[in-house]
Amino acid sequence: MLLDSKYNFLKPIKTSHLKRMGAKFDGGYVVDSKIIRTSDRLISFGLGTDWSFELDYLKSTNKNVHIYDYTINYWPYIKIIIKYFRRFITFRTSYKNFRIKLNDFLKLRKFLSLPKVKFFKQKITFPLKNKNDTDIEAVFSRFDHKDTIILKCDIEGSEYDIIEQINKYSERINMLIIEFHWINQSKYQENFIQAVKKLEKNFKIIHIHGNNYDSQSSTGLPNVLEITFTNIKYVPDKIEYNYEFPINDLDFPNDPFEKDFKLSFKRYN
Repeated sequence: MLLDSKYNFLKPIKTSHLKRMGAKFDGGYVVDSKIIRTSDRLISFGLGTDWSFELDYLKSTNKNVHIYDYTINYWPYIKIIIKYFRRFITFRTSYKNFRIKLNDFLKLRKFLSLPKVKFFKQKITFPLKNKNDTDIEAVFSRFDHKDTIILKCDIEGSEYDIIEQINKYSERINMLIIEFHWINQSKYQENFIQAVKKLEKNFKIIHIHGNNYDSQSSTGLPNVLEITFTNIKYVPDKIEYNYEFPINDLDFPNDPFEKDFKLSFKRYN
């Protein structure tokens, strides 16, 4: 769908190093592979139930990953395991189904216990309000000030609260992968536009993808949008743009049972 011209500021610049990391479908993101290799570590805000991106980063680089997610809890996994075990011993489900639930729990434990992974059960926000809240200043204080960062952010609307802090530490952030939520809701429309324009003082968009688990408005803009930014220090002297998304063999629908959202930008002569 052709995007309304007011969203032309979202048009990504071309780079020859685009690569998908993580799962096809939900959980994977498109990044600049060269920047991945030359940066010192990954910081991930929001893990949820899919850590394929973080795991792929570890396998590709063998560098440290710091993860922040206050919602991660073993107890829901344990409750599901107990539920399926009871069903298994009463012949209401198969051993295979029980084993799948058990493996989900074991995989999470194994991932979080990897030596290169450091997990913080804290909520990323600003300003701080609750005991388990933390902010980007605290996050960046936990490693050497010379370290360069890949920052991934999927925190269900709290991304709007930390834009200023991201910009404050932009010199240390080589690449930013951020998922913007609820863009087409009246409460967030202007927040989204202002957030991206603030970030574009220090970063440039290199990739964009609509999350088809949600809706797409009549203007063409998805309600949830995944955007990859690169630091302006990596922007080439001669800038060209990509106008059509998704990109074959890089982008896949988050919901594999539905068509991916098509995004087209107006071309100006």
